[in-house]
Amino acid sequence: MIIWIASYPKSGNTWIRYFLKSYFNSSDKNFSLDAKNNDDFYSTTFPNIFLLNDMKIDYFNFGNIIKNWIPMQDFINLNNQTNFLKTHNAMCTINNYHFTNISNTLGAIYIVRDPRSIVASFADHFQISHKETVENMFSSEHGETPIINGKSYYQSIMGTWSDHYNSWTKNNKNLLVIKYEDLLSNKKKETTKIINFINNFINISISNEKINNCLSTTTFENMQSMEEKGLFTENNIDEKIGKKIKFFNKGKINEWKNFLDYKIRIELEKKFKNEMSELKYI
Repeated sequence: MIIWIASYPKSGNTWIRYFLKSYFNSSDKNFSLDAKNNDDFYSTTFPNIFLLNDMKIDYFNFGNIIKNWIPMQDFINLNNQTNFLKTHNAMCTINNYHFTNISNTLGAIYIVRDPRSIVASFADHFQISHKETVENMFSSEHGETPIINGKSYYQSIMGTWSDHYNSWTKNNKNLLVIKYEDLLSNKKKETTKIINFINNFINISISNEKINNCLSTTTFENMQSMEEKGLFTENNIDEKIGKKIKFFNKGKINEWKNFLDYKIRIELEKKFKNEMSELKYI
């Protein structure tokens, strides 16, 4: 069965997965960003190219991915284990095909971040302008488009930032919502919530000492350092200069105040007024 770790991109999903990796890590193993060095906790992206290939899905037609959302999850759950899956997909239904169902899903951890802060982080990661980033965040058709052998395909549908947030947080059971800003300001409290939530589904020891140790191991600075040493593989490549783009780059609270154009800020606050008010961002 699946526990989803879901978010709009650049909202803290990766950090939470590495915190959990550190927490599940056996005491005789050193924490590493490389999944090959630690099998105690493993999370993968859904859907991913390996799964699509294994199931012989023609992923260049997004309709084929949609039709196979549930069959892919059925396949994953054949291992009779608890599977932690990262996704940026909205919790949606398209042409009567549901993204997931109660037969495959135990629960979900949803991480949400102030959309004003997402802008610069998203723009840096994908090497696009703030204006183009906001246009993506406003588009109901927006999704992830990885490139395989020089050809892009539509991997997931995210929709607007508000579409995404509402799809996961409205009328979904067994859900834990974590605000990125709360995670930064009170890591101990928020990560304890996460461990307690997971303990509802699988029996794990809850240790304050271990939580503290994991927080020390996975500080933003440590993650940056490991990335600089080439120990992180989720970077995008800037094709213009042939170098990897920093993943752990902008992680501070309200950093948008230092860079976001006034007009863009007003557009975001107007477009996402209801959700930002609900989350007390405005």
